[in-house]
Amino acid sequence: MFNFAKYNNNVSFCNITIMRTKLSAISLLLMLATTAWAQAVTQTALVVHTKSGSATTFLLKDKPLVNFEGTDLKVSSDQGDAYFPLADVLRFTYLQVDPSGIDQQAVPDTGVSFDDGVLVISQLRAGATVSVYSLDGKLVRQIAPQRYGTYRLNLSELSSGLYIVKADNTTYKITKP
Repeated sequence: MFNFAKYNNNVSFCNITIMRTKLSAISLLLMLATTAWAQAVTQTALVVHTKSGSATTFLLKDKPLVNFEGTDLKVSSDQGDAYFPLADVLRFTYLQVDPSGIDQQAVPDTGVSFDDGVLVISQLRAGATVSVYSLDGKLVRQIAPQRYGTYRLNLSELSSGLYIVKADNTTYKITKP
């Protein structure tokens, strides 16, 4: 004699297992899509802060290059050139931004700015290394702090030119006037 109750329980168990598998797959796809979207939303940008409180953002994908021309800070990028009177520039730094312009807040990553001959590295994690190299690859400054925080490297005695700064796992290019 065929036991319908046992058959129905087995079918129900199989259906539940299939549904759980489908739900797990859908959940995984949603998590992957959300993660990819979140990563696509923020981008690294050069941000120039002025004493008036304004901030001008240049996405790194536009290849901004910082130079000093006379009494101006010049930022050249694929989008054109921008000039800022040095007397009005508070600082410039690299941050993670939302290129849509909605809620432009920095994420707590290491930030690097070059202000008045001093390289300022903020939110540097303990054990990270900051290295400054000349264009010929020579190491000219290096720090490896033991605590999380903000650190300053005085670069005023270095000659004018282009330098490469490696802070934690990110590399920056700065021009010293």
